[in-house]
Amino acid sequence: MGMSKANCLLALCLWTIALLCSADPARADHVRFYVDALPPYAELRDDGPPTGFAVALMGRLMHSVHEHFDPSDVTVMTWARAVHEVEVMPGTALLVLARLPERIDRFKWVGPLDSLPIGVFARKGAGVEVNRLEDLKKYSIGMVRNTAPYRVLIKSLPSVRQNMVMLSGIPAQLRMLREGRVDVIVQAIGASIRLMGDEGMPAENFRVVYRFEPLQIYFGFNKSTDDGLIRRLQSALDRFKEPDSSGSSPYIRLREAYFDEPAPVVEGNRDK
Repeated sequence: MGMSKANCLLALCLWTIALLCSADPARADHVRFYVDALPPYAELRDDGPPTGFAVALMGRLMHSVHEHFDPSDVTVMTWARAVHEVEVMPGTALLVLARLPERIDRFKWVGPLDSLPIGVFARKGAGVEVNRLEDLKKYSIGMVRNTAPYRVLIKSLPSVRQNMVMLSGIPAQLRMLREGRVDVIVQAIGASIRLMGDEGMPAENFRVVYRFEPLQIYFGFNKSTDDGLIRRLQSALDRFKEPDSSGSSPYIRLREAYFDEPAPVVEGNRDK
């Protein structure tokens, strides 16, 4: 029995749709990226999509391997929720993720993107002294659950969990510290200092009283991400870091555009 005219038109439409989808697989299957505020790697704006070093670098890498990337497609989400989302949802990735030992087998990685200093902040004049990690047991600590600083602290000092006040993000940590509702916070040093300005907090009113070994941060992808894409992005990043005739590299020049200030003076001991 021959096909009716209506069935023929339906079949033609379905074939055309399939052809269009297969002609642009990168756009049909493009990765959904997540980020929260962590300047200068990721800076949130009221008047546009996120910016920052990690956003710009991922844009360069994705475009160099002919994959879709647009900052306007990046989803802003609290760190704790974003880490969970990328772990369980195929086709997703985080623009900044610390490569901790317990996370290695739970994500796929492209990097390293950079090294991230982590420290303990306190108010000046509050009498907080942290000469060794165990001293934190004397203080209330503002933390963001499921983030790298939280995991590092819990692993180093499990008993300090009872001292923690769980908060939604770095701005909430800073406000609690400013108001004296927690004694200290543990967070990325550079990002916290930059966000103090957004909260109207003069950085000179606070000090870093303890610091941990810097964390290596990467782009973190859901485990189901195609290995070929991971290899192509890693190769693109490796090439981007290679010195050119100027003695510098595209990676260094891009990084310098976002890290345009001297590193802050950090007091206190370093975790060994």
